Amino acid sequence: MKKLYKTITIILFFVSLKSYSQTREAIIHFKDGDSIEGFASLKFNKIKFKVTPEDKPDTWDEEFVKKITFLDFGVTRTFEYVKLNSLDKPKLVEIITQGEATLYKKIGSDFSLTDMIYNPYDDRPDNTLSPTLKTQLGSQAQQQLSNSNVSEPSTFYYIKKPKDKYPTCLNCGVINAWRKNTSKFFSDCDFIVKKLKGDKWVFEDIKEIVEFYNDICLGE
Repeated sequence: MKKLYKTITIILFFVSLKSYSQTREAIIHFKDGDSIEGFASLKFNKIKFKVTPEDKPDTWDEEFVKKITFLDFGVTRTFEYVKLNSLDKPKLVEIITQGEATLYKKIGSDFSLTDMIYNPYDDRPDNTLSPTLKTQLGSQAQQQLSNSNVSEPSTFYYIKKPKDKYPTCLNCGVINAWRKNTSKFFSDCDFIVKKLKGDKWVFEDIKEIVEFYNDICLGE
């Protein structure tokens, strides 16, 4: 336990972080219906937003903001504040596909020490120490750090219909029961249920499954 604590302490205070998070063009959408174009970045469950690149960013959260849309070279990505359950505050989740059934992606776990230390929207840091920091650590501490791994953030997919109070998580839990959860959610579409039971779809097809439901099943 002492060794683990020491390793975590080293990671927290001595790792030379290499964050690739950057401010990008975006449109912030407020709950009152207004929207403003500017530049933004995501910091854990908050939004850093400024109107011009030279401005100092303001911090926004779910109290006033509904969603934010990033404009990346013609490709838009929208993150919306969604209340995932009755206990937690709304979380920033990405809209993957939208319709009668809307698919969301949440990055980072609320229970992972790594995800609470590092911004899930940033690339994970490597274990490279700067020359200055190396002089502050002994060889044993350096070895512990080089042997430690900072894992990629967990990714969870949620799905919701307008009548649902909260979305359903498809791959949460110790055992990934996404096939069972997806079949139950789309129980009103026999074709999807049969294909899932026949192992015709894999988890990577989840966006296709939701789009199939919105475009085909609802027309039956």
